[in-house]
Amino acid sequence: MSLETIKGSSMVVKMTRTLMNEGWLFTPNEFDVIVKAENKTTGESIHFPSIGNLKTWLYQKALGV
Repeated sequence: MSLETIKGSSMVVKMTRTLMNEGWLFTPNEFDVIVKAENKTTGESIHFPSIGNLKTWLYQKALGV
């Protein structure tokens, strides 16, 4: 997934970029909205049923909450 295709606010793009640098891979749906994240290093994987779940997870992960 390239950062140019990410749909969302500038904060979502920034947090996604930060997490990509930490080894996270993101899977978009047909509307370029992220629906899955996985870290090949740690084996952690998560699905996002809504944009709200995605934003909450991004804030917590990127900010280390």
